[in-house]
Amino acid sequence: MSLLRPLSLFAALVTLGGCGTESFDERPTLGQSEAALTGIDLSVSELGVTCEGQVLTVTGAIRNEAPTGIDPSIAGIYAGDPTQGGTLLATVNVPWLVGKERYPFQAVVEVPEGTQKLFVVADNFGFYPEDDELNNTASVTLAAGGGCVVNQAPVALCKDVTVSACAAQASINNGSYDVDLFPQALSFSQSPAGPYAMGTTPVTLTVSDGMDSNTCSATVTVVKPSAPVAGASKDLVLPFSAAAEYKQVTLADCAQPATDSCGGALDLQQSGSIVRIVSDETEDALSGLRLLACKDIKLSADRKSAQLRAESGLLGNGRVYTMVYEVKDAFGNATTGSCKVKVPSLQGILSVGLGPVYCQGTACPAGTGSGLLCSLL
Repeated sequence: MSLLRPLSLFAALVTLGGCGTESFDERPTLGQSEAALTGIDLSVSELGVTCEGQVLTVTGAIRNEAPTGIDPSIAGIYAGDPTQGGTLLATVNVPWLVGKERYPFQAVVEVPEGTQKLFVVADNFGFYPEDDELNNTASVTLAAGGGCVVNQAPVALCKDVTVSACAAQASINNGSYDVDLFPQALSFSQSPAGPYAMGTTPVTLTVSDGMDSNTCSATVTVVKPSAPVAGASKDLVLPFSAAAEYKQVTLADCAQPATDSCGGALDLQQSGSIVRIVSDETEDALSGLRLLACKDIKLSADRKSAQLRAESGLLGNGRVYTMVYEVKDAFGNATTGSCKVKVPSLQGILSVGLGPVYCQGTACPAGTGSGLLCSLL
């Protein structure tokens, strides 16, 4: 049993031509218009060279550019342009190709001294009349004397970059590339290298493939980052104290850490300070065994903590202290946050807060001073 394959168009044309009465001299030459109707077209693509001294390995592909199949063909590898007396170094046997098929090849050749270019020619002996004879040949340039491919310098592409101060390391590379990927992977260096100071810095990018290099320039602009984001309240609850005892509450007890614009957590005990603390009960609210206890809020000198009375009014639904604080990042950006400290009522009720009545600290709301009874003491 044999496998039948379609007859190529050229072979069909030859077969049909043999049935007529025309003489050979009457057939059209390749330069005539009939040659453009053969539907045959071979090309060379993906040509590359690796080398070791004068011994080179040539790689590439022969393509059938036409939609119809084509019979086997022979490609040639030349030292120098074959149309100007180039030397044939090797041939490549290309098998039958279906429409649009590619045949990859690899051949080891020894290049004569002084060769400047290698050429690969599809259908080397011109057996097929093709629609396009111009794509039959491809070439690569070799280094003088060494036999290696001449390196193409990489292309450096730059762009201006703006970063916040927390990310002062920046790259101005904008897709630099190496055309021939030879002889090694690209390396990148910037001058100055960074980190970059606040403001605008001219920067030069150098890209190198190990043999050649190229440069481009752009600017890195470092701007101040945005203000941090305050953390949520921990809603601390102080157990009710019948004796109206003080409990020390720090900023870290009251609120979650703030987050700077770079995604880092800010320690409130280091970066924060209490602006004011307000209570939703008057300073002279009657409470517990002592009934009357004044100065319910005592701020520390460093504004990092406060002494808060663990009491609530006898007739109230629980006390809520609201701590207003400021937190700053390393660049001086500040934001304001707040958190709550609650004291339940005698009945164990936790209030949601009724608004400021008593306050200690800076920028207290109007009418939040000392209670009437405490002012008389």
